[in-house]
Amino acid sequence: MDVYDEIIRLYEEAEKKGFNVGESIYKQSLYFVDHVLLLSEEMQDRIKEFQFCKQFNCPPYPSLNDTPPNIIDDFTIIEEELKCCIERKKDA
Repeated sequence: MDVYDEIIRLYEEAEKKGFNVGESIYKQSLYFVDHVLLLSEEMQDRIKEFQFCKQFNCPPYPSLNDTPPNIIDDFTIIEEELKCCIERKKDA
């Protein structure tokens, strides 16, 4: 079985059981893969772009209409995962 097949299986399991998908995949994948290898260079750059925009309160493009939908989707996913991480830290 391929690593990505296992991640898809973890995703489907988390969805089915109502768990936080990001947290479930992260915690379980620690047992079988180096996370540095999971995130493409493009996604690592997107996370840096998100952090820059958030830190300096600047949009990635001049307007929302100019922003490609995939950028909006990626930023939304990153923001949701960060919120979950912050909540987990508060509960610890």
